[in-house]
Amino acid sequence: MRRSTYLKAGTILAGVATLAFAPVATAQDVAEQEEVSAVSDIVVTGSRIRRPNIEAATPVAVVDAGEIEAIGSTNLIDVMARQPSAGLGSSASSTTNSVNGQGLATLNLRNLGSSRTLVLVNGRRHVAGAAGTSAVDINTVSKTTIARVDTVTGGSSAVYGADAVAGVVNFITKQDFDGITFQTQYGSADGPQTYYGSVAMGRNFNDDRTNIMGAFTYDKSEGMLRHERDYAMSSLAEIPNPDKKSANDGLPSFIMARDVYTNTQNDFFTPVIVTQVGAAKPFSLTFTPDGKLTTFDRGQILYDGQGREQKLSIGGDGFKLRDDMLRTPVERFGGEMQLRHQFNTSGNVFSSLNLFAEAKYFHMEASSQARNGTFADTSPGRSTGNAYRIYADNAFISPELRAVMAGGALPIDDKDPLKRQYFDISRIDTDFGIRTTTSEYDTLRFVTGFDGSFNNGWNFEAYVNYGETKSQFVNFDRLQKEFYDSIDAVSENGQIVCRDLAARANGCQPLNLFGAGLASQEALDYSYIYTVRDDVIRQWNAVASVNGELFSFPSLFSGTALPVAFAAGVEWRKEYSQMVPDIRSQQGLIFQNVQARTEGEYQSKEVFVEVNLPLLADVPFAQYVNLNGAYRYQDYSTTGGDGSFGLGLEWTVDRNIRFRGNYAKAVRAPNIGELFNGGSEGYADFADPCDATRLSVGK
Repeated sequence: MRRSTYLKAGTILAGVATLAFAPVATAQDVAEQEEVSAVSDIVVTGSRIRRPNIEAATPVAVVDAGEIEAIGSTNLIDVMARQPSAGLGSSASSTTNSVNGQGLATLNLRNLGSSRTLVLVNGRRHVAGAAGTSAVDINTVSKTTIARVDTVTGGSSAVYGADAVAGVVNFITKQDFDGITFQTQYGSADGPQTYYGSVAMGRNFNDDRTNIMGAFTYDKSEGMLRHERDYAMSSLAEIPNPDKKSANDGLPSFIMARDVYTNTQNDFFTPVIVTQVGAAKPFSLTFTPDGKLTTFDRGQILYDGQGREQKLSIGGDGFKLRDDMLRTPVERFGGEMQLRHQFNTSGNVFSSLNLFAEAKYFHMEASSQARNGTFADTSPGRSTGNAYRIYADNAFISPELRAVMAGGALPIDDKDPLKRQYFDISRIDTDFGIRTTTSEYDTLRFVTGFDGSFNNGWNFEAYVNYGETKSQFVNFDRLQKEFYDSIDAVSENGQIVCRDLAARANGCQPLNLFGAGLASQEALDYSYIYTVRDDVIRQWNAVASVNGELFSFPSLFSGTALPVAFAAGVEWRKEYSQMVPDIRSQQGLIFQNVQARTEGEYQSKEVFVEVNLPLLADVPFAQYVNLNGAYRYQDYSTTGGDGSFGLGLEWTVDRNIRFRGNYAKAVRAPNIGELFNGGSEGYADFADPCDATRLSVGK
């Protein structure tokens, strides 16, 4: 039985007519500089129909190789980010605090999401970079062999299939490259250095009927930590406005302030006692790194307009972010090859016949680190952040603290079978290890097929495409039960041991929380580990298409011959994805979020047609008027069948004025992660919209 089709997303995109005066960059500007095949008509991104005027109803933004070099970036994601249509996707700057996916570079046209942006290479699909998604990692596209990059925003599903809701980005490589080019680059802006080197070699032979091009690329971008930038250490934050007393007093609900720190955890990685102990109030006591009891300076505690104490203060000894990353270090290398061979044709079938093949391999490594590996918080209900509970007979409690404890009764843990007295502590565990993640990606892609022309002037293309991405993520983490067994330490016969006998038999080592760097390495080794997650993505794709002129007819009033062009084809695609978290992560035994195994696949069978119908040419106020229509039917093994279409009208008044309009239905089928995700934990913060402090901000 097929799954319900309610997950399928359909979007109607209506284009607005545009008036263009002397456009800066169009597909025509680039195409006129390139050597095209013997057939004078070319294919422009956004359509499968060859046309002589190199213009389509959907505008194409073009960045050519010269512009890429002028920008000076070593990675294409930084080049694409300069386009107005590009939103914020994954990058080295946005994956700094992730437990997987570090360093990925994905495109996000119009901020509609990376899964709604279709990425092509030479007009053909590319395997994704993140398991369960359709988002392509641009790190696997080298700028060395790129001739130009075409970007079409708008519903292009009828032309290229699902995932093109926001648009299409087509990376077009150099063809018939003959020679050798070598590039090196080094950059530094008082921060992370970047290193880049590439070499590309191409050769035409066999009377220029065969071309082989190979390229190799290496680049490295170093990371950047927060403390390396003064602006990042200013601790600028949004805080409740303490002067706001009502929703109608005209004052903003929130204001910006500097030097804002968390006032429930200290900045030297020792415990803060969050329970009243004797006469000492909550959050009034902490410890020096060598374990001595001292007072905790919370700074200027912030209150909201209702007089409620916040967990933020200005100044004081509260926790300050400094060791997390502002930019992920990324290192990658890879090679690619292209082959194109033109056969000698004879007979009554082909006027031209070409074999083409592409192969690539890219390896990428990235890493990130955050403020700490683990922590204890005072926020109730957080599965990984609850305060650490210390019982009154803990062997690591200092004589000074025991003297304070003697000044008043401690609370009793009603859930404890022994009904023991306790106090809770909050702590940043940076001394136990920084939260680090390393990511490795290996991407393979192979394409081979034939294209050419029949003797009747029609063109054809048929190819098969296979891509694979394997990735591995290694995270620093903690075994929860082992850790809590190790901090529940008691003294027996003058020796400090873990209280639980079964844990002791399993190798439990007592862990001292009352200081910084006082824990033994044996205790840390007992509960702190590295978890491993392995992902794999595979894509199979086969496409066959034809295009040509159906017939021509004379234009009204001018008699200019107007050819009616047509394209049609079939496509088959299979996507497979598997995500296998560490077994301890699947079982919920670690500090980080629980992750379940995810595995799934789907197949699609698709047919598509496109018609280009010229209406007028070479008449007053209409140099060219053209109507374009496209339709695609796609049948998914998971969600069933659906169709997408597009209509476009172009009215060229003269060489300086052109109107374009589009209307399209674009379809995105649900990806594997959306259909088969096994589930995982996450955090969500909720704010009461009726709270007096939030009425004026609409939140």
